[in-house]
Amino acid sequence: MQTLLFAQPSFTPQKVFFHGLKRTKTTIVSRELSFIPGQAILLQDTADFFKKSCFNIFNTTLFNYCTYRVDSGYTDSTGHSFGQIHFRVSERWYTFPVPIFELADRNFNEWWYDRNADFNRVNIGLKLIQKNVRGRNEELILLGQAGFTRRFDFSYFFPYLNHSQTLGLKIRGSYANNRDVAYRSSGNRLVFQRDENSFGRERMYAGFQFTLRRNIYSYHTLDFTYLYNRISSTIFKLNPAYFAGDRHQRFAEIRYAFIRDRRDFRYFAHRGSLLQISAQRSGFTNAENFHIWAIRASYAKYWKLNKYWFFATKADGETSNPAAQPYYGTRVLGFENRFVRGYERYVMEGNSNFHIRNSLRFKFLSRKIPAEWVPLRQFQFIPIDFYLSGIGDLGYVGNPHVLPENKRLVNTLLAGYGLGLNVVTFYDLVLRFEYSINIQGDRGLYFSFLSDI
Repeated sequence: MQTLLFAQPSFTPQKVFFHGLKRTKTTIVSRELSFIPGQAILLQDTADFFKKSCFNIFNTTLFNYCTYRVDSGYTDSTGHSFGQIHFRVSERWYTFPVPIFELADRNFNEWWYDRNADFNRVNIGLKLIQKNVRGRNEELILLGQAGFTRRFDFSYFFPYLNHSQTLGLKIRGSYANNRDVAYRSSGNRLVFQRDENSFGRERMYAGFQFTLRRNIYSYHTLDFTYLYNRISSTIFKLNPAYFAGDRHQRFAEIRYAFIRDRRDFRYFAHRGSLLQISAQRSGFTNAENFHIWAIRASYAKYWKLNKYWFFATKADGETSNPAAQPYYGTRVLGFENRFVRGYERYVMEGNSNFHIRNSLRFKFLSRKIPAEWVPLRQFQFIPIDFYLSGIGDLGYVGNPHVLPENKRLVNTLLAGYGLGLNVVTFYDLVLRFEYSINIQGDRGLYFSFLSDI
């Protein structure tokens, strides 16, 4: 292989330098390089190698930007060049005491249209995020929250435990309770009941996750979690099937996931692909009262058609067994940014589902707004991009035990289309405004803080 490579002009980066690292350890950044110092690279491929390395470094989410410069040292008698590569980065701000003021509902649209913009359905609190702990891309999160949902969370992520930087570990735990509980759905919309005498529902879990990353683009995760959930007698009387005839739900869970991420920008990709596959088993013994397995797969593909036009598509499917499941645990479309556009106000429950999203985007404005008045260097400019988009989605939810009041959108084709505006700025913030219509005749203007694909 080496002989074939040197049959054509090549460039060998003998040394690699990183500029702008203040907290981050060099080993964390060098892990993201798509080449090895001393490796001969075909001259025609050098730009791709160095650009990919910059994308990989940026996608660690540790930096505002990454650029590179090539310094050619000398060229030998055969025409092969040798030199140095300089990567320059700007570190982000890593400590975030983030005030929590968020809607308790599934999304802004449900809160606005169906809950009459009720500010009693708001969570308030404080979330402390410490990124890049010890300069090793570790992350500590502490959360305390009151309001509609009382919640306390803790997690600590060690991305690299071993010298070769392939094994990682996350430790996490959570406790939450509510007085208002969505105890069922009717007309494909959640129905809530408030328990004035007790918490309507309590949830807690603790667990850990192992990660394996043998190369830059592929990840394996293995989660071990123990969960305990409880509902009040009021909620149990309204829906005895909530936990399949019990007020308590306790079980262990194991989940394996594989991710292959070749996107250029993870939070709003222009080109590349993302593959995710997971298998999950909940409940293993007779002492546990929730037993289910589930498999899910999704694939997204992104094309940069030219400087201004981009196309993205994503297919996502999931199935679980048995078909008859407790209400709390049913696989649904409508949560976690998993929905067909045009159905943001609805939930579709069943043991299997899939959806396909498509977006054609046109970037019509890109600016970097100076903000020298901000005392922190990391915030002294604000990059902002605007995209117009055309959208078209399909989906389906299967449920052999669907209730009559929910048949309208279950076991039938779901389809929606429309136009949107995406506003993308730094620190992974995306604002999305969309006007969509579905084939059942519903239409509306919808808002989200998440990228569509």
